[in-house]
Amino acid sequence: MGKFSIMVVDDSKTVRAEIRSILSKVQFEGEKLEIHEAEGFEDFKTRYEPDKYALVLTDLVMEEEQSGIRVVNYIRHELGDAKTRIVLMTANPEKVPLELLENDCDVNYFLEKKTLSELSLKICVIAMLKAYKNVIAFEKALGALENIVESSKARPLEETLIQTFFQIRSFLILKNPTLEVGGVIYLDGVKIFPPEFVSRQKSGNSYNHIFETDIAGKRIRMEITSSKRLSDVDVDYINSLLSSLKRAYFYSEMSDIESDLVLRLANLIEVRSEETGNHVKRVAEISHVLAIESGFDPTQANLLRQASALHDIGKVGIPDHILNKPGKLDEREFAIIKEHTLIGFEILRNSRLKTFELGALVALQHHERWDGTGYPYGLSGSEIALEARIVEIADVFEALTHNRCYRPAWPVEKAVEYIVEMSGKQFDPALVEIFRKKLKDIVDILETFKD
Repeated sequence: MGKFSIMVVDDSKTVRAEIRSILSKVQFEGEKLEIHEAEGFEDFKTRYEPDKYALVLTDLVMEEEQSGIRVVNYIRHELGDAKTRIVLMTANPEKVPLELLENDCDVNYFLEKKTLSELSLKICVIAMLKAYKNVIAFEKALGALENIVESSKARPLEETLIQTFFQIRSFLILKNPTLEVGGVIYLDGVKIFPPEFVSRQKSGNSYNHIFETDIAGKRIRMEITSSKRLSDVDVDYINSLLSSLKRAYFYSEMSDIESDLVLRLANLIEVRSEETGNHVKRVAEISHVLAIESGFDPTQANLLRQASALHDIGKVGIPDHILNKPGKLDEREFAIIKEHTLIGFEILRNSRLKTFELGALVALQHHERWDGTGYPYGLSGSEIALEARIVEIADVFEALTHNRCYRPAWPVEKAVEYIVEMSGKQFDPALVEIFRKKLKDIVDILETFKD
């Protein structure tokens, strides 16, 4: 990925110099940071280049009382950039608009200048850069999966396998630029990559990972060598590519291969948020039950079952220390975590796969509330897509009945009482009645997919 670029926007030359001095000592992914400066909104607007910056640190009060908010709005709304991380700095926290904390999901972190230390600034910047890298890596991984699956019918298996290897290599190096990755591919015992005329040079790769499967009646063996041990997430990603490829050669319709692909992608996120893979399975199955009872035909209900697994995909862009905080989130932390709805939508919205298209909608709206007090847009009633209303009940009930880092699991009876109590407030009253009607089936799902 190369050097990460940061823009510091502040009308104080002294503050900019202090931040530059601190961040000039920071290395990320083995590279020094590329630091740029602007002295206010108007100066920022002339200097800022879309898709160039991983992080923008902006003061709140500059040439105008709300200049920092103008910086945020320019990036998020005028340019439509949801990936660049934004940190709002202020010496006067009381001047941060309350609605920004309550309703706006555009700011990723808040820093108070009065209590800002060298350590806290470094921790914040590293956390933001990790979140940015995760969003970019996940977006590329999603595109790789789509491209391999869609192109599998148009080219010979040998070419697709080689393309798959390079997608794997790109994904692993994007996550860890210092990683060395090599590979050998065998098709029915015959080496097809690398070609015989390519001399194999010695490498420092001391880890060998073997992946074997059968595709289109042929035995595939892919050996991935690396200079460091691959993580469970890396291995699962490689398995997801090969599994999706296998299904693509077996089925003629794209919709037939999406379920496994979606679950594996969703599980990558659950690993980060310290939830189990069974969380997404339980939410998916409960959503399916509610959808069928709500009048969805089997095809629509199955599509929602798959798409519901992607509801929290945007958590890939939330810093770990907030995502897994063992206590209640404060106002500013909650404002940050709310952004996962927009990140998820941004990652999925341009997909060519039906499951991901619906997943984008569900990711965006599953925290809206029936009474209009939810986020990110404060939609109410039927303004919220029925699919999102269904997933919200499934997600909340599943979460309440299982342990989380910030509280122990509730008994089923207490969780049911909460769902009923929030009818007409948080939840669609008609869906709450369906939930009560199908409660036995829903509880059976919790038992079937126990951790």
